[in-house]
Amino acid sequence: MASVTLEPAEHLKALNTALKNSDFRDKLTAAIQYAAMFVSAGEAGNAKKVQVSVAAARKVFRVMRPLESVSPVLLNPQLNASKPVAIELLNKLKNVLMALYFGADHVVWASQAGLYTNKENVDKAQKISLWSWALGSVSSIISECYEIAQLSNIQQDGESQEAWDMRKLKAQTEINKRLITLIHAIIQAALAVGLLGLRPWKPRTVGLLGVAASVLNCYMLYPSLPPPVSKTTTAKAAQAVMPNSAKQQAKVDLKKA
Repeated sequence: MASVTLEPAEHLKALNTALKNSDFRDKLTAAIQYAAMFVSAGEAGNAKKVQVSVAAARKVFRVMRPLESVSPVLLNPQLNASKPVAIELLNKLKNVLMALYFGADHVVWASQAGLYTNKENVDKAQKISLWSWALGSVSSIISECYEIAQLSNIQQDGESQEAWDMRKLKAQTEINKRLITLIHAIIQAALAVGLLGLRPWKPRTVGLLGVAASVLNCYMLYPSLPPPVSKTTTAKAAQAVMPNSAKQQAKVDLKKA
């Protein structure tokens, strides 16, 4: 298993990069929102006030997200011939559903800001938003299952054991990433089901699902950290700037280490 650096400076640099991403900030505040829902258990109080206020604050990070979600379909409407038509259509449908999710959520936001007061239409928009989110998550589940199955091909006829092992090793990193995406999509679909009231789940159950989905999302958006620098690499780098006499002594010290 690959390890990452423990240098505080590298972690701080990665965090600063992540915080520049509006989507990361949205998911970070979402984790706070659902944590407050879990603590409040749906009861009035300070935790409930935090939940409501943070939920409203998140809307700012979603400006223009409908266009961002539907852009891949508008810019590249053609289907990829190397994949099944059903999977390609499903992926494009997912983008459209996410655009509907964000767009309808903007209507809810306008209502909360007092710019739109038609309660019936706002309720419809909220349901459209949540249903689009749920169906978009289901689309992701199906798509990721297909991609994982493609990467997990069995040994081909005439393929040596060594070649098959190399192919599996190359695919494993991609499979791991897609497994995380799959787990996130499953949790997100369950969260949408809870918010729609399709299951009699308590607020704490919904809040726990929300925290899990948000934390996973933050993890997927977090920049990759460099591997730790070995002592040998550090020593070689130091030798590059040493005088010749110092280099000879460093080699002796390295052998002793």
